Amino acid sequence: MLHSVNLRTRMDPPLPENYFGNVSRLAIATPCMDSEKECHDFVNHMRDAISKINGDYVRKLQEGYGYLNFMKKRAESVSKGEVVSFTFTSLCRFPLYEGDFGWGKPVRVGSASLLFKNLVVYMDNGIGREIETWVNLKEVDMDKFQEDKEFLSFVSRILDAKL
Repeated sequence: MLHSVNLRTRMDPPLPENYFGNVSRLAIATPCMDSEKECHDFVNHMRDAISKINGDYVRKLQEGYGYLNFMKKRAESVSKGEVVSFTFTSLCRFPLYEGDFGWGKPVRVGSASLLFKNLVVYMDNGIGREIETWVNLKEVDMDKFQEDKEFLSFVSRILDAKL
């Protein structure tokens, strides 16, 4: 599992709040695949992976190409089918609904398309404290996902469009 982590506040000194551009890295945690073991502690594994993206990590990024080489190897593994990656990212608390390009603040914010498969994006929906989750899977996996009764018991579907 991959989770995108904002580096702005983890830099020393931190980047200004209004800094423009993608300044993020992926925290990586591998879920337990052993059916004999209890694998309920995955959230803690993900939290640990995120916490390791700290000031020291950012300094190492700035010193060389270690992360780039790691990502190249990871991309090769994914393209060969050796690894199936699921990426999670959150745009919650980003001021997406504050931008005004001369037409007023947006009523609805979204993405034109989600290019990456196995991607989950969390974002504020602009209506109070509600969060939307955008999920992009292969069609066969999405069909199964949308029929999962246990999952559906925890969510409310507001959009039934297949994009």
